[in-house]
Amino acid sequence: MDRKVSRNIAHIVPSLLLFVALALPFLLLILQWLTSSNKMTLFSFFNGPNLQLIGKSLLISIIAAMLSTFIGSICGFLLYKFKFPFSGFYKLMLLLPLLISPYIFAVAWKDGFFWLFGNAATVYSEAGVIMVHTFVFFPFAMLITGSALSQIHSGYEEAGLMIGSFRRMVISIIFPLIRPAITISFLLILIFSLSDFSVPAFFGVRTFTTEIFTQFSALYNFSLALGQSVLLLVICFLLLLAEARYLSDAPFFSVSVKGSISKKYDTGKRKILVHSILWALLIIVLLIPVFILIVQSLSGRAFFFSQALEFMFPAILQSIKLAFAGALLTTAVGLWTASEKERRGRKFPNFLLLLTFIVPSTVMGIALIRYYNLPALHFIYGTSLILLIAYLGKFGFITSRIIGNGIKQIPVSFEEAASVMGIPSNKIFLKISLPLMIPSLFTAFVLAFILCLGELGATMMVYPPGMELMPIKTFTISANAPEALTSSMTLVNLGVTVVLIMLFFIAGKWIFNKFQYA
Repeated sequence: MDRKVSRNIAHIVPSLLLFVALALPFLLLILQWLTSSNKMTLFSFFNGPNLQLIGKSLLISIIAAMLSTFIGSICGFLLYKFKFPFSGFYKLMLLLPLLISPYIFAVAWKDGFFWLFGNAATVYSEAGVIMVHTFVFFPFAMLITGSALSQIHSGYEEAGLMIGSFRRMVISIIFPLIRPAITISFLLILIFSLSDFSVPAFFGVRTFTTEIFTQFSALYNFSLALGQSVLLLVICFLLLLAEARYLSDAPFFSVSVKGSISKKYDTGKRKILVHSILWALLIIVLLIPVFILIVQSLSGRAFFFSQALEFMFPAILQSIKLAFAGALLTTAVGLWTASEKERRGRKFPNFLLLLTFIVPSTVMGIALIRYYNLPALHFIYGTSLILLIAYLGKFGFITSRIIGNGIKQIPVSFEEAASVMGIPSNKIFLKISLPLMIPSLFTAFVLAFILCLGELGATMMVYPPGMELMPIKTFTISANAPEALTSSMTLVNLGVTVVLIMLFFIAGKWIFNKFQYA
């Protein structure tokens, strides 16, 4: 009896802490708006300007999500269903845009449209935001659809090929099986695009997230910003309710054991076509932006790279330390929530992370400011702890699903056999489950680290005074600095990110080989 009570307490207390730290700020934000003396009714926000702004924001995000899902699904199909040389190289290189802050691509493409199409004004419009979001977020669809494709049993495909052509088998068998993955990809990219602040802010495009930031931080119109935040929360929660079943099991990265049950096909005569498609995409989404940044950094009368490195050096160290702490926190919480969901059937902690995950970064920033800006909570609000909470809210769900996907692949019989032998549950976890989860834990940590390193929207709103971070320093100095200095600082930011990714890749290769994972 005492053991059962202890287990319940061990479950309730962390769930309560997670609720108080993450979900309660949003509930209090809504409550504050409802009890405000000068509030406007929610329906009053559905006027002409707000409706137009909502419609434009949703349209930008929907178009970007559709294009990203289409491109990513094609890449996923080519890379996960066909055998050809250097497929691993393509996977790694096409993954890089997802691991680099969208703001870097915005800076790079500022002059790219002028060089390619002779019209620089195009990028300072909705088309520029859609293009950058498409290039940045399509790897989500590539990974998720690729994960779904790798889980299709070869027997289904072989049976389909016996009674029909390859094209008919793809349309009749493969496509229906990966339709949930395509839906997940579209919804996730829609949420990320709707939440992004950096790209529309840099291009000067008014969206609902940039408008909330302007009203709150620049015009100090707190009541309007509060009402707009509540309205955007309602829209995001409606998106969540529409497809909560799909989102709650989103696979993200799939870390699977060797000996896949999926069937792969030879490209045959289409090998040149496959390489051409992948190289063309690689050139457009990665090589051209990097080339543009290099040219921009050399376009000034003075060489700014050494000055940019001097400006960025303190920010680099602080950003790495903070991203490391944020990745540790989100991975630890993700491990707990994933274990609760996959092994004990307790979905509430995972649902809390899902709720905060879909909230746009500017709304999260306002909620955290209104909640933690109290004398009793100054040890959180005035320190880096407020940033760690923001990172947990933004990326905890992602780490939870990556680790959850790894837990699903560990046979329950391993743990049951150890339990029958009388081994305590804590030793079962440490000696059996945890070693098998190490590749998933490492993948979750690396992705969380990179995302924390480049997060801008919520970070800009809640970071404490005196703290220098790479994305914020680059964003703030770009307003008045020469273009060559801004591009040089962006190149430094990009170089640091790529070097860290390569170090993680080397470490990950050793870990995956050691634990015999693919």
